[in-house]
Amino acid sequence: MVVRMMQDLHLVFDSVMIVAFITLYGTVTWSLFRYSTRKMYRYWSLGWVVYTFGGFFGVLLSTDVLVPTDVVPLGAMYCGATLILDGTVGKELTTKRSIVYLGGTLLLYILLIIGLLYSLPFYLVFLPLGLHIIHVCFRSAKTVYELDDPFGQPRYWLITGLSIWGISWLLFPIIALVQEFYLTLMVIQATGVLVTGASMLTLFMRTVTLDLERQHRVTQIISGIIQHDIRNYIQVAKISLELIDTLDIPDDHWVNVALEAMDGAKNFVDEMREITSMLTREKVKPEPVTLLDVINSVRNRVSSEYSLNSDQVRIQVEENVKILTCPLVKELFWNIFDNAFKHKSPVLLVDQIKSNNPEIILQITDHAGGLPVDMKDYLNNPNSLSEQKVPGLGLGVILIQGLANMCNAQIRVDDELDGSTAIGTRYILTFRPAK
Repeated sequence: MVVRMMQDLHLVFDSVMIVAFITLYGTVTWSLFRYSTRKMYRYWSLGWVVYTFGGFFGVLLSTDVLVPTDVVPLGAMYCGATLILDGTVGKELTTKRSIVYLGGTLLLYILLIIGLLYSLPFYLVFLPLGLHIIHVCFRSAKTVYELDDPFGQPRYWLITGLSIWGISWLLFPIIALVQEFYLTLMVIQATGVLVTGASMLTLFMRTVTLDLERQHRVTQIISGIIQHDIRNYIQVAKISLELIDTLDIPDDHWVNVALEAMDGAKNFVDEMREITSMLTREKVKPEPVTLLDVINSVRNRVSSEYSLNSDQVRIQVEENVKILTCPLVKELFWNIFDNAFKHKSPVLLVDQIKSNNPEIILQITDHAGGLPVDMKDYLNNPNSLSEQKVPGLGLGVILIQGLANMCNAQIRVDDELDGSTAIGTRYILTFRPAK
């Protein structure tokens, strides 16, 4: 009686463990597929679950000879691996692409039928599938290695899992000939698959965290830009309307100036709205931008708003130089230019610095009296955005640091000296060149 109760207890315990495993398995997969912010991870999660289903089914019915039920692991493992590959290379699961899934599965089925008819060794039938999986694993590992985001350990664990998984299939036709080592090979392969799945989940969580941090930073920076820059347009409109009653100039002139300022404000807000929508939806890859065009655009704007002479902004930049940066690079330059003339700098010098390194180095120098030490320390600290805001810093300084970080530019600030006296500030911006 006691033995029977213990057997029943073990049966209940095993059932609970199976249900718990399936629940955990389903939750992890659903989380990856439903909540991932990147299409690559959704394909990976779906591919991983399809592959592991096929592999689990194959292990349950595994024999040392081919059987008709091998049709399930062959098809599921091929489709799962192909889904992972499509996520890696960024291919859409379209009607045309589905032919690859159906065609590959059909070829494996035909090979299985031939193997059953001629009693071929099972490893010969599974060998083409293994070659496909090897390609998927090492191609995916290479893509993960080349990711730009600071994923840290999750990335290396995923590379390790994919490498073990690929190596196990690389050894498959050799070890399959030696029956006593076959179980060890399956354990190695299962380890690679499990490490890969766990690392995908960890990488997904890390990605979500980074994306949320990025979106929060984008929101802060964009709101700061609008708050900081929209004042200039409103100020121009306000002064223009006030001058109607104080100067003996036709009213239409100042009304037109005010209207132009408000049109500029509207266009600026529309541009910021579009950029915000783009940057908060997904991480935008750096795009090639002609450096001189951006600088000239900002010079025209600042010259108009501060009524500058043509020689007050002097630019020495090569015409065809292109940098890799984000759409907000124009606002980065604008805030540097604006801070200079807001603090009464008589001139602004923009020079491209020659360097033996491939980076594009730009030096922007003003004669606005220099920056306080705490501002220079803030700008020269690459981790400023993640630290507590230093009291007393102006919004423009914080925006310069945030925009430089977002635009993939390294920034360095030094005093512009006349003898031992600081007469201004030198901003050194380093950009990646566009190939």
